[in-house]
Amino acid sequence: MHEHLRDARTGLILMSSPVITPSEARQVRREHRSGTATRLHRGVYAETERVTSLTPRARHVAQIHAVVETRRIRPIIGHLSAAVFWGMPIRPSMPTTVHLIVPPDSGANSKNGVTVHKEQLSDKDVVEVGGILVTSPMRTLLDLARVSPFVTAVTALDFALHDRRSTAFVPLVKSDLLASVGSLDSVRGHSRARRAVEFSRPGADNAGETHSRIVIAELGFPAPELQVRHVNPRGGYYYVDFEWPEFQRIGEFDGKGKYVKPEYLGRMSPGDAVVEEKIREDHLRAEHYGVSRWGPGDVNGRRQLRRILIEAGLPCVR
Repeated sequence: MHEHLRDARTGLILMSSPVITPSEARQVRREHRSGTATRLHRGVYAETERVTSLTPRARHVAQIHAVVETRRIRPIIGHLSAAVFWGMPIRPSMPTTVHLIVPPDSGANSKNGVTVHKEQLSDKDVVEVGGILVTSPMRTLLDLARVSPFVTAVTALDFALHDRRSTAFVPLVKSDLLASVGSLDSVRGHSRARRAVEFSRPGADNAGETHSRIVIAELGFPAPELQVRHVNPRGGYYYVDFEWPEFQRIGEFDGKGKYVKPEYLGRMSPGDAVVEEKIREDHLRAEHYGVSRWGPGDVNGRRQLRRILIEAGLPCVR
C-alpha cells in the first residue's frame, strides 16, 4: 500500500479523502479482501502489518481516530474509549467498540462498532486533545464508576489518584472525586459510583495491585496498607505492595513485568532482579515480617489467593 494514501494526521487510509482516486480505492478494497489491509471502521483502512504490530491500547486509539474521521459532526469520545485515550488501565479487557456520548435527544444508536451513550455534558466535561473531543479525566472516571464493573472503575480510579503513573493528565485528588460524585445524586448509577470512589486509593503501582486489593476485600480479609516504607540496610528504602502491620505480614504482587520489562529492570538482567528480590525479602524477614507472594493467576483464581492469605495467618470474616 502506497504511503501517499495515508492521512497525514492519523496515518490511516481514508476512503473519503479527495487524494484517493477510484482505482486506488478499488486497490485498497482488494488488499482488504486479500488480508494485507485491515478495515478499522467503515471507509477506513490500515496496513495489516502495521495494525498487528500495535498494542491493544494503540489499536483502540486507531479505531477512535477511524470513527472520528467518518462522523459528519465531531463526536465526543467517552466512557471506556475515553479511559483508553487518557492512558488509564482497562480491566478486564480493552473495549471492542468505540464509545461516544451524544445528547439525550439525539437519534443516534449503537451500531457498526460504535456504542452510543445518551447523556448531558457540561462544557467542563469535554476537552479537545489533538483535534479530538474527549470527556475530561474527571468525567471519564465518574462515568466508569457509574456504569462499568467495579474492577474496571477502581482500576482506573487508582491510576488517576497515583502521583506518578499518568503522563497524560495531572493526578486527581480523592476529595474532588467525592465532591463530584455528590453532584450526581439524581443520576443513574450514583450509588455504585460513590462505592467505587470511596474504595479507590492512591497507592497502587499497577492494575494488578488494584485487582488484588479488590479481591482481598471481597474475600473478607482486612484492608492492607499500601506502599509502606522500610529501611534498606544498604541505603535508601524499600516500599512493599501490601502490609498488615498488626499481623507482621507483607504481601507482594509479582507480575511478569517485574522480571522482564526494561522499565522495571533498569540496568539489571532478569537474573539480577531475582537475586535482588531475594536480598530484599531477607531484609524484610529480618524485621520479623512474614512475606507472601502471589501473581495474576492467583488473583484471577481467587481461591489460590484466599489460601495464600489464610496460610499467612490473616483473619477472614467470610
